[in-house]
Amino acid sequence: MQAYGEKTQPLDGARYWRQILVRIVRERGMEIALPAATIGMVILFSVFSEVFLTAQNFRNIGVAAAALAAVAFGQTFVILTAGLDLSVGSTVALVSVVLAFVMREYGIAPGIVAALICGACVGLVNGLIITRLRVSPFIATLAMLSVTAGLALNLAGGVPIPGLPSSFGQLAYRSILGIPMPVLIAAVTLLLAEVALRYTRFGRHVCAVGGNEEAARLSGIRVERIRIASYAFCGLTAAIGAIILTARVSSGQPTLGATLPLESIAAVVLGGVSLAGGRGSAINVAFGVAFISILANGLNLLNVSSYTQMMIIGMSLIAAVALDQAGMRRKAGH
Repeated sequence: MQAYGEKTQPLDGARYWRQILVRIVRERGMEIALPAATIGMVILFSVFSEVFLTAQNFRNIGVAAAALAAVAFGQTFVILTAGLDLSVGSTVALVSVVLAFVMREYGIAPGIVAALICGACVGLVNGLIITRLRVSPFIATLAMLSVTAGLALNLAGGVPIPGLPSSFGQLAYRSILGIPMPVLIAAVTLLLAEVALRYTRFGRHVCAVGGNEEAARLSGIRVERIRIASYAFCGLTAAIGAIILTARVSSGQPTLGATLPLESIAAVVLGGVSLAGGRGSAINVAFGVAFISILANGLNLLNVSSYTQMMIIGMSLIAAVALDQAGMRRKAGH
């Protein structure tokens, strides 16, 4: 009997660890797959491009990813409440125009303050429409996309707004301790978002509303206020993204940020945030941003067209949502 037990014990142990591994893959598949896929891309692009692994190229990736990161961190809060913000791209355009007009007349500081207020106000209006008028987030933000895009084009007359202070334009190219300013701004936004989600009552309430709205309401959480605050925060981070992009082009652009709705949602979902709400973190979204930015940079170096890149990002989004839905069905026991 002892000999038999000695032979079967390793098998039982192997079975136990195999079950643990399967459980980890099922519960945290996206969190594991995304960093692995990102590392795989880095290796692949390094083989096919001599430029990819250079310090200057990684600096370019960071600067290019900064605006998307800022927008995606705000989108995270909205999606955690089981919502969606399709207006972030046109919000960036409107904020860019407002920023340029105010900065040209009154200086850099008033321009940045006006930009932040403008973005937060757009998000606030989104939240009020969704909570007070009971319009679905998809329709409300889709309509706001049209409204803010039209407003930006009307204010700018359909043309870029030049004449911004040269010191503001240099913001996109300055560095502190070798780290570009846009990357530092995105990192601070990430820190604020992650701290808010993990260590504040607001963050816990955001996840509670997305996880089970009725239970959150019965627990005394003011669901409408949480939704409004989430959309306002999303508008604020869109304004931060607009400031970064406007500094890069050194002019107010009424067509800025057209691809940001798709890219920000893709980054959030790839980062493991459930579209059903209630689950996710800003840190994981940062990995989603890195995945999209490295993918775009590598494909550019390989001379793959931007249209094909949009197709690849769209297919990545489909795959991420399919995996998320499969995980939800598995947890529901179907």
